[in-house]
Amino acid sequence: MEEPDWTRHSSDVLVWHMPGEETAAPKKKPVLKTAASVGIIFSALITGSTFGFLMMSAVPKQAEEETASRAPAVTAPAEQAQQSVQTPVEKAVSLFIVQGGVYSTAEAAQQAAASSRQLSAVIPSDGQYSMIYGAFFAKSEADDVEKRLEADGAAAYVKETKATVTSEEEEALRKAAASQQLDQMATILSP
Repeated sequence: MEEPDWTRHSSDVLVWHMPGEETAAPKKKPVLKTAASVGIIFSALITGSTFGFLMMSAVPKQAEEETASRAPAVTAPAEQAQQSVQTPVEKAVSLFIVQGGVYSTAEAAQQAAASSRQLSAVIPSDGQYSMIYGAFFAKSEADDVEKRLEADGAAAYVKETKATVTSEEEEALRKAAASQQLDQMATILSP
């Protein structure tokens, strides 16, 4: 019988060590070869870079929009003044319109306005066309015109309406109402 090799760790024989008699652990052979591990690392870097590039090119617009919407708009006072000059402020204005009729087509409204003995204009509104005899800022003025038209035999009634106009349009509308320039009023009041 052969004697067991007590220095070999892989033998089937139990090796007893006494405290202080430890030996260095044997070196294991690498499982992967160096070239194979370099290839795996390189392919992982390329795959990760490719996916990262694809994600960056697919998402930047959304990210820019989110950051733009989250960030408060900081503008200089000069830019704010310029914006307020460029953007006219609209406001609602009450008008009293002396109306002669409402028609479903523009042609019918134009024909009625042309056959009227009174000065009139046509204003489109919500798919219909109104023939008007005037627009006033005071109800009493509109009522006076309505009475005069009815005395002459024309059917008319006063209708209060709200118009959303800018300051410049309101000033032009007031001038047109004062001189009863119906075509100019129709242009301003048309949507």
